[in-house]
Amino acid sequence: MNLLSLSFWFQLQPPMFLGWIGTVLLIVFSLMAVIGLAVKIYGAKSSLEKYRKRAVQKAGSLLLTMGLAGLMFYFFTYERLPILSMRIWLMVWLGVLVLWTWSIYQFIKIEIPRVEALRQEREKLEKWLPKKK
Repeated sequence: MNLLSLSFWFQLQPPMFLGWIGTVLLIVFSLMAVIGLAVKIYGAKSSLEKYRKRAVQKAGSLLLTMGLAGLMFYFFTYERLPILSMRIWLMVWLGVLVLWTWSIYQFIKIEIPRVEALRQEREKLEKWLPKKK
């Protein structure tokens, strides 16, 4: 089993996940889906500020979607479906997970502070403007 060979990644019907690795993947994918659903429900019912609520919703969507996609990949591998059970899909899944996590991180660390700074600046300015009576 050579990880650097193309035949390893593009084998049409790779063997099913055996032993502890299959169990770990199944548990991780299932936990991601369940936690994602719980986070989405929390985000919908929470009284967080608008942008923080959006960040929680994005994290919930990430976990739920990637958990369900992982469970589908596990199912395809279990059933040994040609093309859909190729190992390259696991790398695609991992790449999407990393990019999506990076976009949420940027939203939290860049977008939210920028919007809050604009809001504070607007509040300072509106303090001196006349109010409606």
